[in-house]
Formats: sequence, C-alpha cells, structure tokens
Amino acid sequence: MNHLKDVLPPTDPEKYPAEAMPSGTLARSNRLNRLCIITDAFYGETDEEGTPIIVYTLLVFPDFRSKTRVPGHSDQYYITNEYEYEVTGYLMIGPVDMSQIKINIEDEVY
Repeated sequence: MNHLKDVLPPTDPEKYPAEAMPSGTLARSNRLNRLCIITDAFYGETDEEGTPIIVYTLLVFPDFRSKTRVPGHSDQYYITNEYEYEVTGYLMIGPVDMSQIKINIEDEVY
C-alpha cells in the first residue's frame, strides 16, 4: 500500500483558493454520482462575469453498489478534476487527514 501523496502532487497552500472547500472534504461528484474526497483545488477558466471558476481534484471511490462488480476483482479508484458546480461537499463532516489515505497502486488501483 502506498500513500495518496505518492501519486498526487502536494497541494500548494498559496495557490489554494481561499473560498474553496478544504482538502480532505468528503464530497459527491454530481456528474459521476459517486462519493469522493477533495484532494486539491485551483482556479480554472472564468465565467461570463469574469469570476474565476474553482476546479477540484477528486479521489473518486469505487461504486460499491454496482451490480456489475466482478467477484475477486479489485475495484477502481480514480482521480478526476471537476468544476465547483459539479461537486457537493459534505461540510457537516470534518475533513479527512489526507496523510492517512492509503491506496494500492501495484494492481493499478488508485
């Protein structure tokens, strides 16, 4: 098992948007309808009014409810970037300690 920091670059606190949800926040990717953890945030493009749009980097958990899962097959974690309006944060739960997240990259499970 390796730590998440082994596959993700470190978050730069100076570039992290002040109004973004904190790293480690449990969230839901609305586009994917999957549970995830925010691992980073940065400014992307600007909207029609010139306001920068926050982009979140998410560690997306496997869909454990899937009826198409293959027994004995390792489920897939993956990392994606989503616009702020595609992410719902669970702010009533404290952020996860990202240094404690371990993943298996030997079987290409991220």
